[in-house]
Amino acid sequence: GTGARGGGALVQPLSRSLAGSLAPPQRMWQRQQQQGTRSTWAAVGSVAAFCTAGSSSAAACKEKRPKIITVYYGDLPFWRAECVRMSLFIGGVAFEDKRDQKRDELKAEGKLAFGATPVMEVDGKMLSQTQAMAAFAGRLSGLYPGDDAWLAAKVDEAINGCTDITTTIGGTMRLPADDKVKAREALIAPEGRLTMHLGGLERLISENGHPGFVVGSSITVADLAIWRLVGWVSSGVIDGIPMDYVAKTFPQIEGLCE
Repeated sequence: GTGARGGGALVQPLSRSLAGSLAPPQRMWQRQQQQGTRSTWAAVGSVAAFCTAGSSSAAACKEKRPKIITVYYGDLPFWRAECVRMSLFIGGVAFEDKRDQKRDELKAEGKLAFGATPVMEVDGKMLSQTQAMAAFAGRLSGLYPGDDAWLAAKVDEAINGCTDITTTIGGTMRLPADDKVKAREALIAPEGRLTMHLGGLERLISENGHPGFVVGSSITVADLAIWRLVGWVSSGVIDGIPMDYVAKTFPQIEGLCE
């Protein structure tokens, strides 16, 4: 069930931002089930999802699972937090979803090693940085290929690509309104920096060889990250970036998000 704890929600059912937005991951999951391509690492919600190859028993592996997980971020569906929240939810991993604690409060409590959110608290220890949190949540939920070093690296590559896109757009945020639009129009030009970064994700999906997935033949936390990133880029709230820019320019990314 769901219960309040310290201003957050203990998530087993959908958190608010997930309630209306889980259809694409569900379709990814249905697609891989229909194709009979569910990968061995995608044992969602099972103890095996967090086991390492060297674990001696399921009982020993189970002991490694965290007892209390808290995700700190605002009440926003931004991809950096959502890929973590959604991965934990899909994997059936209970967590406290704290959206009402201000950054200054978290900083004063010593929870922000790098001065920014989102962050995770795991059994009293803090974890920062999007890629690290996504990989950790993915391992817990079975949405990260922890038994294959190459595929794990490809998941990391895709998530870091999402960070590059965010940084590129973020560099325009403090410009005057007119300059902001002009700068973003340059970013989305055929030779623009944003087009280059999104083209990188497009290439990863294409080279993966499994349409609709960026790594392997089953859903990973990287798919969730790309899906929510594109939701932001295509939302219409970023002046100068048309809502149909991604859909018209990057068919592989659009296919992943459908």
